[in-house]
Formats: sequence, structure tokens, C-alpha cells
Amino acid sequence: MEILSSCELISFSPDAHEAGSAATETKRTVKVTEKTVGLQEAYQAMGLGLNPEKRLLIPYEKDYAGERELEYEGERWKVLRVAGGEYNGVLLTIQRIAGNAVEIPPEPEPEPTPDPDPDPDPDPPVEAGV
Repeated sequence: MEILSSCELISFSPDAHEAGSAATETKRTVKVTEKTVGLQEAYQAMGLGLNPEKRLLIPYEKDYAGERELEYEGERWKVLRVAGGEYNGVLLTIQRIAGNAVEIPPEPEPEPTPDPDPDPDPDPPVEAGV
């Protein structure tokens, strides 16, 4: 299965990992084709504690500059593997970053329906001696 889409590759400032410095992100959009992860690749990665979920083909090698994170389908992903050569472009195997799930807001509680009979006494009064 192939899906044509785009993703944002994320690069960080050179000093992003030094103590006391704030990381600066730079994002750029590239076209990608989504491909499935093969069973053999999935099993090998799971043996290493990784969970490859998707593969993205960037059609032109010049469009990839070694970025290790990206945004795709509204979520943040990390690059597990980069393959080139036999592909026309660069093939990235990616895994969703933990704690990155999209929050689904709780459904609002329905409003109570008003009681059509505001009379608190449901039984009619009984007259004595009749």
C-alpha cells in the first residue's frame, strides 16, 4: 500500500544538546510516499526493543539532510533507520515518539431533560368517606 503525502523534517540547532542551551527547531516540508513495514524488518527491530510503524520514501536524496525527527499525520516520529541506494530516493523507517498521542476530549454529559409533570405527588388525593 502506498499513500502520497508530505511530512515536516525537523532539525535542531547544533548546540541543542549542550547543557544550559535551549533547543531551536527548524522544520521543512517534503513530499513522501508511505509504505508498509516488512515483517522481517519489524521482527528484527522488535528484538532490539524498537517498534517500526511506518516507512516513508522521500523521492529525492537531496531532500533529506540527516534529520532524526519528523512530524507526520499530526504526530511526532523518530527515524529508526535510513536506507538509500536501491530505492529511488531515501527510505525512512519511523516510530511514534512516546507520549505523543493525540488527546481525545471527553464527550460532554447530556443535559437533563425537564420533567413534564412538575407535581411532586404522582397519586391523586383520595377523599375519605366516599
